Amino acid sequence: MAAPKKTTSARARQHPAKAGEPEVEVDERSADGSDGTRFIKEFVVLAARWTDEDYQHEANRAGMVGEAIQRGLHPRGTVSFDGQEQHPDGLSLILTYSVDTVPASVDHQPEATTTPRQVIEGGG
Repeated sequence: MAAPKKTTSARARQHPAKAGEPEVEVDERSADGSDGTRFIKEFVVLAARWTDEDYQHEANRAGMVGEAIQRGLHPRGTVSFDGQEQHPDGLSLILTYSVDTVPASVDHQPEATTTPRQVIEGGG
């Protein structure tokens, strides 16, 4: 007699963190990649208009936190600027940011989520 086929529920497939795989869920919800439970976001900007000033980074950090939340991830702590590189078009830069996250499906402290407002007000 064949062993019964192991199946996973639709909920576990949709939310791998509930099955003990938060890194998988973060990766599946990240358009630009992830590193463990760290959400990564890349922004492409015109090199001629990029001055590397704090207000530009602040806007990108707030946007990044907002996108993570929209993708079902709860950012935690400070967003880091991980660097920049030349875009293949020769006119633009790729700016990379990252932040630790907790999948919303397993977040037992949602009040600890870093919000865009906190980033703008200097708290995240």
